[in-house]
Amino acid sequence: MTRRVAIIGAGAAGLVTAREMVRAGHRPTVFEQSRRIGGVWVYSPDTEADPLGQHGQRIHSSLYASLRTNLPRDLMAFVDFPFDSPADAPDEWPRFPGHACVLAYLEAFARHHRLSRLIRFGTRVIRIEPVGASWRVLTATDHAQVEDQFDAIAICNGHYSEPRIPATPGAAGFPGRCLHSHNYREPAPFAGRRVALFGASASAMDLSREIAGVADTVWCCGDAFAALPPNRRTSGVLERVPGIASLEPDGRLVLTDGASIGPVDDLIYCTGYRYHYPFLDERIVEVVDNHVAPLYREILHARHSTLGFIGIPFRVVPFPLFEQQATWFARLLAGHFALPAEADRLAEIARRVDTLAASGVRRRHFHQRSIDCYDYLDELSRQCGSPPIPDWHRALNAAFMAHAAAHPGDYRYRPLPHFGPTRVPAASVAAADADTQSNAR
Repeated sequence: MTRRVAIIGAGAAGLVTAREMVRAGHRPTVFEQSRRIGGVWVYSPDTEADPLGQHGQRIHSSLYASLRTNLPRDLMAFVDFPFDSPADAPDEWPRFPGHACVLAYLEAFARHHRLSRLIRFGTRVIRIEPVGASWRVLTATDHAQVEDQFDAIAICNGHYSEPRIPATPGAAGFPGRCLHSHNYREPAPFAGRRVALFGASASAMDLSREIAGVADTVWCCGDAFAALPPNRRTSGVLERVPGIASLEPDGRLVLTDGASIGPVDDLIYCTGYRYHYPFLDERIVEVVDNHVAPLYREILHARHSTLGFIGIPFRVVPFPLFEQQATWFARLLAGHFALPAEADRLAEIARRVDTLAASGVRRRHFHQRSIDCYDYLDELSRQCGSPPIPDWHRALNAAFMAHAAAHPGDYRYRPLPHFGPTRVPAASVAAADADTQSNAR
């Protein structure tokens, strides 16, 4: 069964979804608001007028200048398209590449699969609405608005562009300069200042270390740091402390353990991003505390079996996850497998929500798949009949997790064993093997 499929976004998720739709015999059209592919991997030095990213003109990129992936490129890659530098050149890309390498990889993927011919660049999606068994898509360019009809929709607009700012007591009267990490680009503006970062995930860790190279004092604030031993709390001018309970009018921060720090000159919110679908009626998709519902298998709208969302789960191996989800959705639309009844789909969603809530998981973390990512991908492959993630991928991920835990501050710069098809320089592999043998003694 061939379908006309509208794909929203030409980032990593949109590109691999376009490829999988073509492979399954569909006719995809990709709508991309910018003039090039890459989505959030297109770096811009510009920042927004509102440093918290809540109002005014938006900039899609959330990349800072020095950003490097927090996964090795072997794990970053689509499973059947290794993350290598051009075949006619020595492979000199680092194991944990910068954002320019990731963009180059996505551009190579698009060229190889001739995807640009499917993309309408400079086209913003204004509204998507169901019309009988089809979907009406209204888009706008610099010159006109256009209305098209499609059989199915794949939402691939990402979730790392709309800053999330948690409500914090005292924020209105806080005198410090506040911004979200979305609008951070480089450390120079923080030279000689007292800086606090609110968050404990990858961006907070990266930015705190980078800013510590120029600032007078840096506090990284997150409840995850409360359990750290004293020797892991402080490193030079950088101190890791519990999360922020309130902001004070004198510039101090009251922490969740009752202590206070500061006063601070700058507060950087490293508090994540919002799932945002301004082109969909709120009666179609509900987003409550960053939980998108109702989604069957975190892909398919439970009541609209031709509306899919690619890339919702986070803390995962993102590109392989996009690939498997896209394959699942493309094969579903082609009639390769049957869905359970709508009532059963809704019941499965309710059971998962109840299980997560009973386990104490916050609603905004319901889409986190850090623990069961591979089990989830295997479940999708079994259901749709696609090849499972190869064994080397799990082995490398396990080795990487142990590696990152053993060397939290500099894991990107240490050798890591090699398992998959990506061409890693031989010297790096030898160093990794030597390091592994040394640790085993």
